[in-house]
Amino acid sequence: MPYRKTAVLVGLLFLSSTLTFSVGSSLLEDYFSGTDSGARRLLAGVLLESYTGLAVAGIGVALFPVLKPHGMLLSAGYLTLRCAECAAIIAVGCYFLVSKNELTDYDLLVYAFSGAGGLVLSYLLLRSGLVARWLSVLGLVGYAVLLAGVASDLLGLVDINSGAGAAFYVPGGLFEAVLPLMLIFKGFRLVVPAPGTGDRDERPMPKGARG
Repeated sequence: MPYRKTAVLVGLLFLSSTLTFSVGSSLLEDYFSGTDSGARRLLAGVLLESYTGLAVAGIGVALFPVLKPHGMLLSAGYLTLRCAECAAIIAVGCYFLVSKNELTDYDLLVYAFSGAGGLVLSYLLLRSGLVARWLSVLGLVGYAVLLAGVASDLLGLVDINSGAGAAFYVPGGLFEAVLPLMLIFKGFRLVVPAPGTGDRDERPMPKGARG
């Protein structure tokens, strides 16, 4: 099975980054809301979110050789977006530690990078056939919905962190729960890149599949 260890690594990084960002964000919210203003809570929140940043960058690095045969420019773009997301998370964390002040809606910046990168990843997965088609389509829909939610929040139409606005997280969250489990337990599907595939529109098909 191709890239079996990479699939497991990426799956674990997806799951752990989701968990640490959730816990880290909760700790930071408690600190800035005054629920628990202890310096240790701030540091723990920043460290957990910094791990998230490193993990998402790691996902980009690990997936690059897997995705590259199916689109060099898009694969490089995905890697760049993941590294930019990492840089943004760590930079904001440093700001929190130095200033002890909250940065309003910084999470929307993170979600913008995550949504853009997720769209590229989902398209490459759909194009390559590395995972089931329905899962790739779920990713495309999920990240498009997330980006729509970010835009709506920035325009003041909805708060995606509360009430009905949280629905914008659901399809993308489902994708990020299912994809890593599929990678850990099943790995990538065996595909044969079409001759000349790189940044053209030819789509490689799973080995043994037609149409």
